[in-house]
Amino acid sequence: MATATARNVDDKDYAALAEMAAANGRSISEELRALIAEAARKRRLEELIAAIKPMPLPEGMTSLDLLREERDSW
Repeated sequence: MATATARNVDDKDYAALAEMAAANGRSISEELRALIAEAARKRRLEELIAAIKPMPLPEGMTSLDLLREERDSW
């Protein structure tokens, strides 16, 4: 696993982080790891959503029409 070091963290920010960690029953290190993991997951999800292109609907059809058509094809 990688190691990261943050220097010159503002005292108020550090205190807020310590409060968050305590509220979540974690150490400050655990809280930082959780925050980093959450940010990374959020970014990957945003990239995935951006990569998904909406399917164009045929003229005059709604998504409900397509669902019914697919259902009826079974």
